[in-house]
Amino acid sequence: MAKIIPDILKDHILPFDWDVRKVWELSADVIEVLTSEFVYLLKLPLWSSVSKQGLLFDICPMDVIHDPHASIYQAQRLQQTELRYPIEVLTVKGKRWVLDGVHRVAKSFTLNKSALFVRFHDESVIPSIKIG
Repeated sequence: MAKIIPDILKDHILPFDWDVRKVWELSADVIEVLTSEFVYLLKLPLWSSVSKQGLLFDICPMDVIHDPHASIYQAQRLQQTELRYPIEVLTVKGKRWVLDGVHRVAKSFTLNKSALFVRFHDESVIPSIKIG
């Protein structure tokens, strides 16, 4: 199924697919970054409200934070999220693209954590993570 990215997300989701398992295999230092640097993501419809329906981009993390009944599926995922893993960020020409970890940003926000773990990768990793 082709990924159709809504206009509101064009500046937040890369225009190509990537293999998150390959991202996890990359070597990078883990650093602490202020949670506030990523809170803007929580107001974007980055999540799918139902399981196994593809990338719907139909619900914002903040909607689930304020009302878990908005998406029981995402509320459960948020509850099960482990903060010990870093979020994965690709940096291209100074712009940050979150490859993995929006649930961790949301959970850090809900727990009032001031910082979260992040691994930054530069554009040289694109050929090793890109699908297709």
